[in-house]
Amino acid sequence: MKDQRRIPAPATDPSFVLRFQDNREPAINAGLYRIRASQILPGVNTGDYLPTEDAPVEDVFEIRAPQFALPDELAHAANPVAESRSDYSTTLAHLSLADPLLPWMRRLDESGSAAAEEAEEPWLALLLLAEGELPGDPDATAATVTMTAQELLTDADGVRHPRIAPSQIEGDPTAPCQTIEIPGDVFATVAPRTDELRHLIHVRDVRTDPGLRGETLAEGAFSIVVTNRLPDRTREARYAAHLVALEGCRTILDDADAGRLTADVRIRLAALHSWSFISTPAPGGGFPGRVQNLLFDGSGADRDLLLRVPAPPADPPPGTDSDAYTAARARLASGHVSLAYGLESGERTYAWYRGPFTAEPAQPLPATPASGWTSAAQLTAYERAWGLFDTGWGAAWTLGRALALADADFAAMLTAWHAKARAQASVLAQRLTAVGLNIAGHGDPQPRSLTHRPFGTLFEDLASDGSVSRLLRASTHPEGSVGIPSPEPFPRTATAGRLGAGRATRPSSLLAAPPPLLRAALIERLSEDGVPISGWLRRLRLMQDVPFAALVPDERALPVESLRLFYVDPGWVTALVSGAAGIAITGETDAALARIAAPWAAADGNGDGDEEEPTPRAGVLIRSALVRENPGLLVRPYHGHGDDRTPIAVLRQDALGPDVLLVLFEEVPDEIELAEPPEGLSFGVDLRRFELSLDYKRVINLRSVDDPDTGRQILGESFPSPMGEDGLDGFLRRDPSGVRSLLDLRPGAVDGLLSGLADRLAALGQEAAAGFGPAGLALQLTNAPRFQLITRERSR
Repeated sequence: MKDQRRIPAPATDPSFVLRFQDNREPAINAGLYRIRASQILPGVNTGDYLPTEDAPVEDVFEIRAPQFALPDELAHAANPVAESRSDYSTTLAHLSLADPLLPWMRRLDESGSAAAEEAEEPWLALLLLAEGELPGDPDATAATVTMTAQELLTDADGVRHPRIAPSQIEGDPTAPCQTIEIPGDVFATVAPRTDELRHLIHVRDVRTDPGLRGETLAEGAFSIVVTNRLPDRTREARYAAHLVALEGCRTILDDADAGRLTADVRIRLAALHSWSFISTPAPGGGFPGRVQNLLFDGSGADRDLLLRVPAPPADPPPGTDSDAYTAARARLASGHVSLAYGLESGERTYAWYRGPFTAEPAQPLPATPASGWTSAAQLTAYERAWGLFDTGWGAAWTLGRALALADADFAAMLTAWHAKARAQASVLAQRLTAVGLNIAGHGDPQPRSLTHRPFGTLFEDLASDGSVSRLLRASTHPEGSVGIPSPEPFPRTATAGRLGAGRATRPSSLLAAPPPLLRAALIERLSEDGVPISGWLRRLRLMQDVPFAALVPDERALPVESLRLFYVDPGWVTALVSGAAGIAITGETDAALARIAAPWAAADGNGDGDEEEPTPRAGVLIRSALVRENPGLLVRPYHGHGDDRTPIAVLRQDALGPDVLLVLFEEVPDEIELAEPPEGLSFGVDLRRFELSLDYKRVINLRSVDDPDTGRQILGESFPSPMGEDGLDGFLRRDPSGVRSLLDLRPGAVDGLLSGLADRLAALGQEAAAGFGPAGLALQLTNAPRFQLITRERSR
């Protein structure tokens, strides 16, 4: 196995069309407005009929928009999901709002201040606050304080709040709203600068809906509010995200920009939407770091990815039989383990055991006997050279039997099927061989005696060959009458012998080599009853409900933080199903009926069914926090390599525990792709390995701004370049704990992130880099799901 990266080809027929826009300002902001109208007609005395300049007509109207509370239907989606736990150290939390105009419908300016001439800043911001930063919410659980709008705007010692005139309060001023109070120094550190606000909000326009998991990219226009803070990548921490209203807060923001806010001042704001999540840094950082650790050891060497216990040294210990040691070592390499084994004689020894998952292709199971496998002893192999048993197949047969007997419903269904099969076989055998009913003996290829109305069929046959006509003539005309021909003798069915002549053949003799039509009749009559039985055995074939210890008998084969590939032994699966299906077989007749008419027998290759049940041939086991951190992790197997590859069916993908994932494939793959689940769009930064070390630095993988319709990645290019020892951290401000985590988005700063990104893109020939705005930044920060490719070496 080896690690590779594969960049997917651009989609020629995208399932959705997505566009980012800088903003979408409304024609008029929300608030109360007074209109005055007057009319002057020179030289005309209008009297009291028209409003004059001295006596104008006045009216008041209101443009409404959320102000201190946000209706739930406007909060379209949040990322990360509330109360989720994963490595979010490269993720910028964001909130999608169903109203594309909302962030620009109110003003930062206090009531009564002069209107700004330039484009207005948005009045919303998404603040990310860590544990211990809010006195009222020290655990960062997104706790808020409920108060009225009047109370929010009431002066208090040491508290600064929005300056909004009572006349500009929308709706009922006593209506409740949720609030938070942030220490002044924390607010000055965490809150975006006033001129950074516009770069953290953009508009997303989606034309179609691909139905991605998580945040659904529904059709329409949405405003997206992104935080400016990355979670700490050095420790696990809980964070609370608060969408705060900054209407009437320009003075507060100005003081924060100038560093005039101190810890003895609290900033009280309305929290329109709040949620929390936990960031748990992973080795190397999230998905890529976890996967790299699964594939490579600390020195960068390939790990052994086959499901088996670690191999002992190649040289045998002193005094050890070298041939025995070599044979045992080969057994261990194939996926076997040695377990304690008790003989019927009472002796204690050990035996080899291997579950269905093997490190190399398994040898085929011997041909199934005509009566089926009836005991574990039939499936237990004996190594005469070493005096040891191989119990894998026998243990599978016993396990299948135990699972079937433990399920009372299944056992009852299977027993009822066999009882009905015996009854139907007896009836059909009697009809097939009874004297006078075996119409097939007279040249008719269809034995109609097997139908549900044999005597009606018999009458039709007698009528067709003229027997009924002759019988009627004989009964109505005296023998020897003129013109009446002598009746021909009735056809007779030959009998074999005198004693028991005409007696029906026993069903067992017919079932030994059943005629095709008898087989078809049995299958037809029993098929409906066999459907739930086949479904139960189909689940068993996929190892559903099989104890994990039977799949992986030794923990050393699947240690913590490991990924293991395996083949599936079809013989083990056949023995498992055979043991379960055999609990109702009481003799040769039951075995023959199962072989003839049971669809599950055909699926095991013991019958003549046209279609076989899909049986897994290979798979992967992952025991890692990657499973817990990425619910919905995608595992895609392929035939072939590169652009010529074709997908293989995944028969089962189940989390067997919080950190264990099992995936079974229909065929042995040449490539396996591990991919993050498509949670919808998320925003954040990327990771890249620093030189030859295992240390990863934060970077931004660049996308083309000259081609915004596709937003294609510029392959191999990232920012900053060269990466340096700090990576992107050099463009981050420090948070209250002193960690570099806040994006420096000052538009005019030559050493800021915006200027650096624009210069880097321009150096790559991107002509549109000069007009870098909120939409351009959102494009660069868009994180597509990451993936890792595992390949088998091509045969030479």
